[in-house]
Amino acid sequence: MNVAIDNVYAIILAAGSSSRMGSPKQLLEWRNRPLLVHAITNTREIFRDRVIVVLGAHAELIQTSIDLGAVTSIVNPDWQEGMASSIRVGIKALPASAAAVLIMLCDQPLINAEHIQKLLSGWQHAPTHIVVSEYHQSVGVPVVFPAEFFTDLLALKGDRGAKPLILEFKDSLLKIPLSEAELDIDRPEDFELLTNQF
Repeated sequence: MNVAIDNVYAIILAAGSSSRMGSPKQLLEWRNRPLLVHAITNTREIFRDRVIVVLGAHAELIQTSIDLGAVTSIVNPDWQEGMASSIRVGIKALPASAAAVLIMLCDQPLINAEHIQKLLSGWQHAPTHIVVSEYHQSVGVPVVFPAEFFTDLLALKGDRGAKPLILEFKDSLLKIPLSEAELDIDRPEDFELLTNQF
């Protein structure tokens, strides 16, 4: 089966306070542009105007530093509750016609449009499955959830994001090897690794 992606949307989670980094990681410059711009650019290459960015901490600073005109940006007022609250905000912003959603982070800079397309292609051939990135004997985001899991996503709580749901439905997973998803930027040493090696 090869399902059209016209009704698939992307949610980029960019609401965290970057407490371990010490400054907003959404705005860290890598290859002459902020990390959030990397995520938006790569996502829009596939999704065009079907991209939702969820902001929270530092929302005003990010909005004045980055042109968000090409995406739908939403501020999560409850961002301090954790990542699950931002996922809920993003899911609530989807149109009723949404057939699936890609959830990704703003701080996985090695993820590019080709990787996103791999995940989507997996979903197109297995549209009832959750399509997860597989790396370092683990699975996680970026991840594609079919619409039948939206209710479960809306019930998430805490700061573990979608991981509990991925583990709960492990029999419904399609795993796509994606070693690039392993690097996310949480601490200054992560960013140093990125800038020194890539």
